[in-house]
Amino acid sequence: MNLRYINSNIIRKRIFLFLVIIVLLIIFVYSVRNDAKNCFLNYTWTDGKTLQDVSKNIHLKTHSSSKNIFFHETSCSNDGIIKINSRQACAIESAARMNPDYNIYLLFTSQVGYRNETPLPLVDTLLSYHNVHFNYLNITRYAESTPLADWIKNGDLFRSSYVTSHTSDVLRYLSLWKYGGTYMDLDIVMLDKLSKQKPNYAGAESNKFVAVGIINFEGESGHEIADMCLRDLLKNFNGEDWGNNGPGVLTRVLQKICGTKDVMKMMIDGVCKNFNVLPIEKCYSIRWPEHRKFFEEAFLNETLERLSDSLIAHVWNKHSAATVLTKESNVAYIHLAKKYCPKTLSASEFF
Repeated sequence: MNLRYINSNIIRKRIFLFLVIIVLLIIFVYSVRNDAKNCFLNYTWTDGKTLQDVSKNIHLKTHSSSKNIFFHETSCSNDGIIKINSRQACAIESAARMNPDYNIYLLFTSQVGYRNETPLPLVDTLLSYHNVHFNYLNITRYAESTPLADWIKNGDLFRSSYVTSHTSDVLRYLSLWKYGGTYMDLDIVMLDKLSKQKPNYAGAESNKFVAVGIINFEGESGHEIADMCLRDLLKNFNGEDWGNNGPGVLTRVLQKICGTKDVMKMMIDGVCKNFNVLPIEKCYSIRWPEHRKFFEEAFLNETLERLSDSLIAHVWNKHSAATVLTKESNVAYIHLAKKYCPKTLSASEFF
């Protein structure tokens, strides 16, 4: 009897100890998750060399023009120097060349500027275009007087497990809410003029998702959709789900507007009222599982043929970044670069 009592007592103590450990772990994780750190402000520069704040760019006025194209560079910087790789530069140059009457904005979330001691040929290449502008974007200030103002201050974004990606997700909707125009990812190549498209659009990636590598919101109807996207972010933001806050947002909003969860039906003219869901081949003809087709010679002709009626080529940098090309590589991506971003190709050693 005494032995049973002793064993029972030991078991209870072990269970209690186990529960204490679980509680302590929960407290620890919660405290870490709530210690939001805005990595974009790791260094505060006061040397006067940081790029001009976007709020001071005279070309940008609230809802003033549909002829805005936004790119966002959301990497954290420790040295305060502007850094752009060849694929990013190709995206920007191709947009500038195909749309000479649009203003192209590359907005950096870190306090970068011209602090370099060596040449930056890709930067010089892009700034040779009259319609390309580089600016600094302070996220907290940028969100002031928008539906996201308090949420950004709360720090949920900076507690994300995918801060760089989710910051990009948030900013694409926020920029279009503030100014209107078109957002593009930095891993695209612009293949046609935006002016050929009806206002307010994005491209289908599958029968379940509308992707957000390119989004256009124009006019009052576009602003209303952008506002719905911001409200969805506030309600559904998930820092543990990589895709929830980008394509997930627009897809959920369009399901409400279009009255269907079937993206194929969304592509039917008029179903989504003032919004146009472009067919898969228009923006994502080469989908991410096939990304190597941009980078292997065996797929050169097939890839170029499939892109013949596309607005953009999306090269899926998340999956393809480790693939290194030279200017002489006989692959689809280099063929596109020769045609759509020739200055970038000339200024680059590797792609």
